[in-house]
Amino acid sequence: MNSQTALDRRTDEILHHRQQQLYSRTDRLFARLFVIQWIAAIGGAAILSPLTWQGEESRLHAHLWAAVVLGGVLAAAPIAMAYFKPGHFSTRLTISVAQAGYSALLIYISGGRLETHFHIFGSLAFLAFYRDWRVLVPATTVVAFDHLVRGTIWPETIFGVLIPSIARALEHTGWVLFEDLFLGWSCITGVREMREASRTQARLEQAKADTEEVVRERTSDLQLRSEQLEASIDETRRMAQRLAEAQKLECIGQLAAGIAHEINTPMQFIGDNSLYLEECVDRLLDITESYIEMLNIDSPSQAWEDRHQRSDAILAGYRYAELVREVPCAFAENRDGIDRVITIVRAMKDFSHPGTGSKVPTDINQLIHSTVAVSRNRWKYVARVELQLADDLPMADALPAELNQVLLNLVVNAADAIRDHDVDSSDPQGIITIRTFAAGGNVVIEVQDNGPGIPPHVKSRIFDQFFTTKEPGKGTGQGLAISHDIVVNKHSGEISAYSVVGEGTTFTVTIPIVDTEAEEERNQRSAALELARHAYTSQ
Repeated sequence: MNSQTALDRRTDEILHHRQQQLYSRTDRLFARLFVIQWIAAIGGAAILSPLTWQGEESRLHAHLWAAVVLGGVLAAAPIAMAYFKPGHFSTRLTISVAQAGYSALLIYISGGRLETHFHIFGSLAFLAFYRDWRVLVPATTVVAFDHLVRGTIWPETIFGVLIPSIARALEHTGWVLFEDLFLGWSCITGVREMREASRTQARLEQAKADTEEVVRERTSDLQLRSEQLEASIDETRRMAQRLAEAQKLECIGQLAAGIAHEINTPMQFIGDNSLYLEECVDRLLDITESYIEMLNIDSPSQAWEDRHQRSDAILAGYRYAELVREVPCAFAENRDGIDRVITIVRAMKDFSHPGTGSKVPTDINQLIHSTVAVSRNRWKYVARVELQLADDLPMADALPAELNQVLLNLVVNAADAIRDHDVDSSDPQGIITIRTFAAGGNVVIEVQDNGPGIPPHVKSRIFDQFFTTKEPGKGTGQGLAISHDIVVNKHSGEISAYSVVGEGTTFTVTIPIVDTEAEEERNQRSAALELARHAYTSQ
């Protein structure tokens, strides 16, 4: 009971910390967004209605004053609170109200254009980033109040018509509530997922603490009870098994950080390109509106030469040639970034598959592609990977998840060796070569690097448990020992190392090829047993 209470308390602490980080990060996002919206409101008012005229006299339009003054007021409070009280609930409420106010302001500035009403839905979606459904309530209240009041008293500023309409105001409010329903559900689901992730982390911390406690107890027991050598050896083996699982979790944690970086890079330029494409679309829409105005049948007649000159001026003013040149390139870059993210996600999915627990026909080349993709952040700064994979490589009888761990250990070790070795100055990066071929009824995998090599006195111990040449804290001495166990004991294969000091190391792994006849016999036997079971059930 005490352990469960401590777990729940730790879960709540982790969840609260993550939520505060999310709230503060989103507060800063909105602070920047308010600055952008203020500038956009002033720019929109200056373009749409900069002046109001009375006869031959003109003065600044009320829309422009509203954008400057009211927009500044709406932006000032949330920006100040985002930087001085980040993460506070009052800050989120202030931002919620101000964001809804900006939607009302933009609708007013545009004269009730339908397009600006979509700013409301975008604002609610941004507010949902908090994963706190409560922030949707004040925003929705402001929107509903604004629509009902202005829709009945001043309809031209919100709907662009002179006839008051409560029904239209209620309809718009209904659509906002409809979006709130889904956004609120997503917020609740997001918090639930954060809680599950927090609970998982708390359990891992508790398991780590328990494991460390067990290690301390066992070490003391071995020192004090030397007469129980056999029992101590068994316990050491069990500890080694637990450490193997911990090493696998450590590798996965390191990979997760690297994969996050690999995904973040293309997502950044996808985001930048999307913003640029949004600007390009706005320019194209402005060009279209200019052409519509120029071709309006009610406009004063003009000579075709004048229209042609005006058309050229419009295209030059909006830099149409730049749009024609740059927009396809931006789309191509986005497609390339999306393809890179898809490749990483697919590789991680293949790598993290738990497997069936029994050997299955396995495509070794596919395992290598997945391992290289998920470990890219570990080797890309120190080496380049060259794949020399046989196209006609037969299927191996293997445990995919276990072999993935072996390949990952070999690639990471090669990258670490190259990092600590000064390669030839003409080639500032090292080379990791992975090749596959079939020989003697086995699939052969070779992982070669041009690192410093392994000294003879070290080579004889590289597969020993807990043996490592790395600095304390950088290696557990489990990677190659686990790899040896997986290859030799679980796959009836072989793993060996050939190394020349100063030139590099080649690890060779052999895995038996799937026995087609035996596999077919097993399938037939399984089919016969299934048929007999079905016949018995029918009786």
